[in-house]
Amino acid sequence: MTAMVKERTFSERLAIVYPKAIGDFIFALPALHTIRRALPEAHITLVIKKKQAPLAEPQKGVLCDEVIALGGDMSWRRVRRRLAELRVDTVVDMAGNDQSGLLLAWRGGRRLRPHRDNCKGICALYSLFAESMPRVAPGTHRVDELLSFAHHVCGADPLHSFRLELPPAAVKASEAMIERFSLRSGEVVALNIGASRDTKRWPAAHFKTLAEGLIERGLRVVLMGAATFKSDGHYDRHTIAQFREQGLVDDKSCVDLISDDTLSPVVHLQRDTHFLRYSGVPLVVVGNDTGAMHIAGSVGEDAQRKTVSLFGPTHWGRYAPYDPSHSYPDKPDGEWNRVLCADVDCLPTGDTEACRCYRRGCGHKRCMTELHPDRVLAAVMDRVKT
Repeated sequence: MTAMVKERTFSERLAIVYPKAIGDFIFALPALHTIRRALPEAHITLVIKKKQAPLAEPQKGVLCDEVIALGGDMSWRRVRRRLAELRVDTVVDMAGNDQSGLLLAWRGGRRLRPHRDNCKGICALYSLFAESMPRVAPGTHRVDELLSFAHHVCGADPLHSFRLELPPAAVKASEAMIERFSLRSGEVVALNIGASRDTKRWPAAHFKTLAEGLIERGLRVVLMGAATFKSDGHYDRHTIAQFREQGLVDDKSCVDLISDDTLSPVVHLQRDTHFLRYSGVPLVVVGNDTGAMHIAGSVGEDAQRKTVSLFGPTHWGRYAPYDPSHSYPDKPDGEWNRVLCADVDCLPTGDTEACRCYRRGCGHKRCMTELHPDRVLAAVMDRVKT
């Protein structure tokens, strides 16, 4: 039976299309590792979004043979032409969104996309005659959903690895930062203060209160976030500047890891990835539903890091850091990851991925503002002690 599956699904030149966010790229790693292990001789091209490129491009030669970053000068039309130049014979859409649907539309060769119930926007219409992968039950964690796609492609058992190759320069920058601030001395808690959407952000004042509580208990705090991110108005940099003016940041008990102008945004993200996932420095990482939390908290064969994730408008059962010690969405407390939500009546429930205000903006943001710092502090201290 296995031989029949491989004969049906094997491709000599395969493209995997996954243009989404940084956290989504982390969620895709087990699926990519599974496909690479099952099809070691296949030529694999990975099509991602430009924002994913700092983490995707170092995987060239490991998880894939080519990386194409969609965005900027690389339009979807240019991506299609590049796939033709690479003689790709099978394209697998793992995103199921409008951008990925455009890449599958009106092209020859074998095309696979998620079931229409697992697609977003009008992806299914763009790829109307593409082969549909099996439907995945609503509410399934994103990692498990992508692993089911990988199984359809290669017929292999899942490989739960989130291992990332990182450039030596990024590792060197991380170790230099650790030495500069003597971060291997004392117990360190990392707070990632930002998120791509303001509806997902725990208030800056709450993070300040949490940091002060941790410092009072003898812990060191490092504040992390994006060095530059125009889409959110450079929220992280403005917030850290505010904290410094208010006397919170002294680069001893409370360290600023955001405002380093010596690094490019690419190396900054790669450096933070090493620090969060592989350095062994942070005892606990705290943050919103964003890429940094998935980098730190996704439990695989390569790393385990304790996290406290602060969720509001998005469904934690589908998007919390992957923790195989329990099955989301039944229990928000695993061996490594704990999820906290405010007790409000507008949270997404059942198979709803997000509340209606998630993308369009929310007038009250109760799901984040009413998650009290004392509750988060207690959760972090519990993680520190265990």
